[in-house]
Amino acid sequence: MTAVIALSARPETLSAGSSGPINRQAIDVLNFSPDDPAARVLCIYPQQLTYRCHFEFSPDAAGGPRRRVVVAIPDLGVGNRVIVRLVNSRGSHDVPLDLVNGSQTVHEIEALALPEGGRVGTNSRGAAAPLTQLATQRATTVPAMAMPATPVSCDQILPFWVRASATDPVFTSRFGALNGSVLLSRPPTPGSPVRTDTLPEWLITYSLSATRVQFIAHYEVIYRVGICPERIERA
Repeated sequence: MTAVIALSARPETLSAGSSGPINRQAIDVLNFSPDDPAARVLCIYPQQLTYRCHFEFSPDAAGGPRRRVVVAIPDLGVGNRVIVRLVNSRGSHDVPLDLVNGSQTVHEIEALALPEGGRVGTNSRGAAAPLTQLATQRATTVPAMAMPATPVSCDQILPFWVRASATDPVFTSRFGALNGSVLLSRPPTPGSPVRTDTLPEWLITYSLSATRVQFIAHYEVIYRVGICPERIERA
């Protein structure tokens, strides 16, 4: 081995530079040829999970016995320390690497109806006036990236919860904007998949005259890759 170069991660829409669900490393090596039928790349994760990683030969540094191998290393959610093992008919060589995959925050505007709201009071002159008494309602929201609770498929990009929060609530009524709050009453479990059965729950406090609330939900997640059972190397 002569060099290891971190490349941009994949997929591009869910990555920032070399950080992402699928890390890509360019490894310059000697005597590792596409003509060798025994050539393969194994990624060894913590707990001795040995996984056949996708790789390709790049023409960028080709010449003589020196080859550039681009290895795609998926974050399988089993640890960040990975040993990349290049194997051919002559033997093997290990390259220890650390996966780089930071969390991402998705900001979404959520709007919910307040079915118990919309009540109208009267003022001292007998005219319609807003009721300032407070009521509460619990509700869940569904992030755009949320998946149904179905089995994970091979190489599927999967979001996992880190945390959630809300800001900038606006409560509307026939009288205009009213006061209220949106608090996280049931946070998502960190490390659980973002699915329709793992949603955060919000406690909404509002004036009885309010009919609707809009707020910005901040969903912090980390994207990982679904394991392909057929690519696990058995001992």
